[in-house]
Formats: sequence, C-alpha cells, structure tokens
Amino acid sequence: MKKPERISATTQVVDAVRLAIQKGELKVGDKLPRESDMAEELGVGRSSLREGIKILNAYGIVESRQGEGTYIVDNSARNFFQFMGFFPSAENTINYLELRRTLEVGNIVSIYDKITCSELDALEKLVDILGRKCPIDAYVEADQDFHQALISYTQNPMLIQINNMIADMRSNLLYRMFCHHEIVQDAYAAHREILRAIRSRDLLACIQAVNDHLDTTERHSQSVDM
Repeated sequence: MKKPERISATTQVVDAVRLAIQKGELKVGDKLPRESDMAEELGVGRSSLREGIKILNAYGIVESRQGEGTYIVDNSARNFFQFMGFFPSAENTINYLELRRTLEVGNIVSIYDKITCSELDALEKLVDILGRKCPIDAYVEADQDFHQALISYTQNPMLIQINNMIADMRSNLLYRMFCHHEIVQDAYAAHREILRAIRSRDLLACIQAVNDHLDTTERHSQSVDM
C-alpha cells in the first residue's frame, strides 16, 4: 500500500477551495468565510491560510476586496493569457482574430440549429443596442455579450474558458473601434446578418455571416491606432 503523501497546510487551503468549486459548493460571486472561521474549519494556521489565499488570488480564483472580504471570481483564463504576454499589439490582434475565426465558425456550426426562440430573442435585444444611439460602454458590452452568449450555448466549459482568455483583448479592440460611428454601424449590420442566418437555420449562411463579420472586423482593426 502506497503511503499517502503529506501536503503543506498552504496546499491544503488551495485544494480545499478548488474541490469546493468543483463540487459546486462555492460559485463565482460567493464570499469566503471569515479568516478565523476558515482556518479553524480547515485545521490550518492563519499564516498558512493567507498564503493559500495569495496563491488562489494569483491564479485568478479569488479576489480580496478591501473592507469587504474575499470572493470567488473567474479570472484564471484571462490571467494566464496575459501572463503569456498576449497584450494588445498589431501582431497579437491579427493572431487574436485568427483565433476568433477558428472558435466562432466552429461554434456556429455546433449551435445554429439548436438555439431556442428565447435565446434568439435575447440575442435580438443585444443587436438592437448596436443600432441605437448609446454610450460606447453600452456598445462594447452588447457586442461582448452577443458573442459570449453564442459560445455559452455549446455548454462546453473548455470552449467557454478559451473565449474568456481573449476577453480583455476583445474589449480593448472594441473600445478603439467603436469610437468611430461607421464601425458601430457595420457591427450592427454584421450582427443583424448573423442573427438572420441563425433564424433561417441555414448552416452555410451562418458560416458566411460569421466570416464576413470577422473580415470586416479585421479590416477595421487595421485602420485604428494600436
């Protein structure tokens, strides 16, 4: 029989939080117990607990908020992408758009005939925002929510995490592009066409609409300053 490996108190803290998340006992937005209560529950000292929380914070699993406590968050994928050096630049933008094309064309093939009427209605409301006179924040949020929703319909956690990795780069590019009214108009038309293709349940039209949208995005990305 293999002798069980001893783990440090710090590792015990990290593993306990990870396991609680896996089991659904802790979810994004949940607040961790008080430091004293958590240390007692896990049977570790406060210094070990703090070290474990620091590690979880570095992983992007928790976030300590001054005067409020420590909360479960989901920044791990985004932190990893930045750690690898994929910050906004002309070269990285090209690579980012190629990655988006791979993700979103493959995604639309998987979901185009499975999206429900209520999901289509929710997408319609997001597209409508792009067609109205709104602050730039509203345009960026609507665009991000539209594509995030399409990815989420696969219910594939790995695909969702990969999409989360590029969230900051997507946001950065959108803010630079949506300063220009004509680009917002093009985005509105492109998202409207994607929605129309999905409603028709036409696979080839869906693929074409996504590719056309990304072609337009690539062209506009080359016209704005990095």
